[in-house]
Amino acid sequence: MAELKHVCIAINICLKFNSTIKLLFTIKVSKERYVFSKSDKSTPSNTKPDWSLKDKELINNITGNTYNTSDLAYALKKDGHNAIAAIWYKGQFLCNLTTLYSQSGIYKNHGVKECDAFIEGFDDTNLADLNSNEIEISLPYLKFMNKEFGLAGIRTQQNQNHYDVLYYGKYLTQISESVANTIEKAKDIHLTRKYGVNGSKAKQDYDKQKIEHAIASKLNKVEAKDVLLTTETALNLNITKRIDVITAECAYGMNIFKDIFASFSDTFGGRSNSIQNTLRDARQTALTELRKEAISVGANAVIGIDLDYSEISGGGKSGMLFIVASGTAVIIEN
Repeated sequence: MAELKHVCIAINICLKFNSTIKLLFTIKVSKERYVFSKSDKSTPSNTKPDWSLKDKELINNITGNTYNTSDLAYALKKDGHNAIAAIWYKGQFLCNLTTLYSQSGIYKNHGVKECDAFIEGFDDTNLADLNSNEIEISLPYLKFMNKEFGLAGIRTQQNQNHYDVLYYGKYLTQISESVANTIEKAKDIHLTRKYGVNGSKAKQDYDKQKIEHAIASKLNKVEAKDVLLTTETALNLNITKRIDVITAECAYGMNIFKDIFASFSDTFGGRSNSIQNTLRDARQTALTELRKEAISVGANAVIGIDLDYSEISGGGKSGMLFIVASGTAVIIEN
């Protein structure tokens, strides 16, 4: 009988231990913060996690949205035995996840890049003003008197022994210092999630990508006729990027000029209108090709334009006239 009692105790311990191990891999949602459960009282072991990493995707099991891990980044902060991760998707804040610190390598193992833009989580909070009216904060809103106010427009201002709550300068109510600190903290977290962590390399890289994307989008709409050509090298233009030296070449058989010389009706005073017109057309053709070349490399202007005319001939045969247009392809802000 004593042996049977020991066996029963052992089984109960194993079951409880196994249940705990299973629950370490389930996630419960707390509005803005997603936490891996560590308690056998929080969530049944068969509950489907709200977020999961599978192959190369982070999956939101509530909405069904999937996020490619190559577009994700995470910033980690140790919190006792846990690790809190701020998850970013294409430079935009996605969520906060918490795991055991010993399991925090799961992000890197699934191809998520590490960054330096950590933001702490913020759970929904119920507060009260000095008249005991409820104030609810649920990012990105502050709810007061059954109305929602965007936190970006909320400001707290000290007024003698209390703080005033203002919404774009309009008075809402009076609060204590501790409530004011909570509101300001919520506002800071919201704005940081929206615009990124100031001073972080992650924000700098994302801002640079946004500028490059905006420039690329604008250049996609540029037509060849809109490309600026200039012979100036020091000009009053806002050049944002120098791309490369580009050239355009046009070749004409010399016979065309012989045919022109055969007729002297256009020649007067040593000048030939026909030859001048032909050379003018050749120059315009070369510059048109140079504009097309600029478009192909993503430029909207070419500076330092140079035109070279040269003749290549040999073997007693009529040669070729080459016209080469060259310059530096750049991107300018209009």
